[in-house]
Amino acid sequence: MQTRVVVIVTGAVAAVASGACQNGEDRAATHIQVIDSSYTESWEPMEDTGTVYRIAIYSRLGADTVRNVIPPAPIVVGDTLVIGLVQVSEDSSTPQRQIFRLRLGQHRVETSPLPDDVWPSYQDLLISPDGRYLAYVGEDTTPANPGTYGIIRDLRTGAIVVRGPGGGGCDCDEDYNHARWFPPDSFEIAVAHNNSGGGWQRFSGKASASRVHVDTLTDEPDWH
Repeated sequence: MQTRVVVIVTGAVAAVASGACQNGEDRAATHIQVIDSSYTESWEPMEDTGTVYRIAIYSRLGADTVRNVIPPAPIVVGDTLVIGLVQVSEDSSTPQRQIFRLRLGQHRVETSPLPDDVWPSYQDLLISPDGRYLAYVGEDTTPANPGTYGIIRDLRTGAIVVRGPGGGGCDCDEDYNHARWFPPDSFEIAVAHNNSGGGWQRFSGKASASRVHVDTLTDEPDWH
């Protein structure tokens, strides 16, 4: 997986927007605050405009800021690492999502591309609470296309840990797929099977044990 390094602003953040959201309590070793946000061109294929955030990360090693952060919210792993998503645009191309890693105390952000099979409109691209895995809905675009499926990848190596059955999909303009983690590495991914009238296929398990279970949900889950 190709990686590039971006130097970011360091030092105390003087002005934090009123009513800013905070991840963690003031007494926590590391916490995150939203400084401000702005509208810009969106990575989402079906949307013209999106929102990006500038965040501040405070830790015992100092303060850092990261720009162009997008949902889902970044996570803090231990007291040395923050991982999340940023939107980047190079050479006036369509913006793309990338994974960022801020190593506290080093005052720089490393970014790397998403896996090639991420479904382009999928929003719940989630990093596990222990920072080891990435959960998402993928898409196979080969001639024998099995549609969309739930997938877990190892963030460090990029290797597939587990992958659900194909056959998902939706003839729609919205993302009806969902995912969530339970600490440290148990997951649930709900893949829409609306194109076949199959409701939602729930692909769940424990990533570190490569243990999975597949069943069906009649109603769309509310996991956002």
